[in-house]
Amino acid sequence: MSPDQVLLIILASIAAWTVTRVLRGPLGEALARRIGGGPVAVGPEAGDVAELRARLSELEERLDFTERVLLQERQAGELRQGGTS
Repeated sequence: MSPDQVLLIILASIAAWTVTRVLRGPLGEALARRIGGGPVAVGPEAGDVAELRARLSELEERLDFTERVLLQERQAGELRQGGTS
C-alpha cells in the first residue's frame, strides 16, 4: 500500500465517523422528524402567540364597545339639538 492510499483510508474513516456522529445528534433527529412528517415541536413561542391573540381579541372587544358608546352619545346629542346636521 502506498502512503497516499493509507491517507485516503484514514480520511474516509474520519469523514464517516464525523457524519455518523452528526446524524446521531440533534441535527439528525431534526432531519428524521422533518423527513418523517412527524409533529413539529412547539416551543415557548407558541404560548406567546396564543397570549397575544387573546389580548388582541380583548382589545377588539373594547374598541367595539367604545365605538358603540360614542355612537350612542352622538345620536343622543343630535336628538337634543333637533336632528340638524
